[in-house]
Amino acid sequence: MGLQSLEIQDFRNIVSASLQFSAGLNLVCGENAAGKTSLLEAIYCLGRVRSFRTSIAAQPIRDGQAAFRLVGRVLSHQGREIPIGLERQKQGLKVHFDRQPIRRLSDLAGSFPVQVLSGDTPTILNGGPRYRRQSLDWALFHVEQAYREVWQRYTRALRQRNAALRAQSPVKQVITWDAELLDAAVQIHTFREKYFEALALHVHAEMKMLLPDMEVSLRYQPGWPANVALSDALSQSLDKDRAQGFTQYGPHRADFSLQVNGKGVVSHCSRGQQKAVVVCFMLAQVQLQQDQSTPMGAFLLDDLTSELDVPHQQRVLSALRDLDSQVFVSAIDPETVEVADWPAVKKFHVEHGEIQEVV
Repeated sequence: MGLQSLEIQDFRNIVSASLQFSAGLNLVCGENAAGKTSLLEAIYCLGRVRSFRTSIAAQPIRDGQAAFRLVGRVLSHQGREIPIGLERQKQGLKVHFDRQPIRRLSDLAGSFPVQVLSGDTPTILNGGPRYRRQSLDWALFHVEQAYREVWQRYTRALRQRNAALRAQSPVKQVITWDAELLDAAVQIHTFREKYFEALALHVHAEMKMLLPDMEVSLRYQPGWPANVALSDALSQSLDKDRAQGFTQYGPHRADFSLQVNGKGVVSHCSRGQQKAVVVCFMLAQVQLQQDQSTPMGAFLLDDLTSELDVPHQQRVLSALRDLDSQVFVSAIDPETVEVADWPAVKKFHVEHGEIQEVV
């Protein structure tokens, strides 16, 4: 499910652009601050309905304008072009998928899977538990069709339980939501465990290609104490929950971590090695999607040449080519990115927010 085309209006320094993309490699070149990252950010927004550069939703709106607009066309696995439209105003958001309005952003999940690697943005190593949970949820939205409904059920029950806790409602009213919460939580936990079990195999395989001298381990924490049933954890923490006004334990507190050679990646690896570990994790997710016949979407690499030496750059691009992914790579100098082995390549030059295809 690659991105066939994208129309951009008033996004960052891009006044207007109408672009057609390759199903393979798309190389975006230009000087620093020209707008290369803004193009990748717009593509990411189309798939995730948020930026990878800021948590302020309206920030990408071009200075002096009321809104930015994105209209993309993705190719479904049946071969049909499907339009996705997004308009972000300073006080609101409108999203359309296949010309129908989307009211819940989770309903858009799976329509256009997108991964991004950028040196200036959070990663699974430094983005914190909330970032990692969001990354995990979006990955599961793409590979498990039933996950979205279970996740929505859990989110509703958690919201109601927390509202009762904040209102200092009687205990009976608080625990009314426990049965629904537990039922959905068990299913979420099962989906996540199964996902990590399958993902770990691919992470090991990718690490052997990029960092053969390092042994990686992937650890998942479900969101409640080990060797304790969630039902018992909820009962034991009820008084604390009521005092603090929110539910302490559950899948909403889950986290995961990566270690290499038994040590923390951030504390024991160079920045280049850290970037390679993150790439391995992301490539593993794409490989798992492919194994499960999930539409591939797009892989965004912002400034690939930063902190990765030439052999590692070539391995990353080779792995993505073998996965038959649609790839967008930004670089200052197009000669630094090897494109000869790609069957379908398009090149774009960005200058002062103007994007031109290089023929």
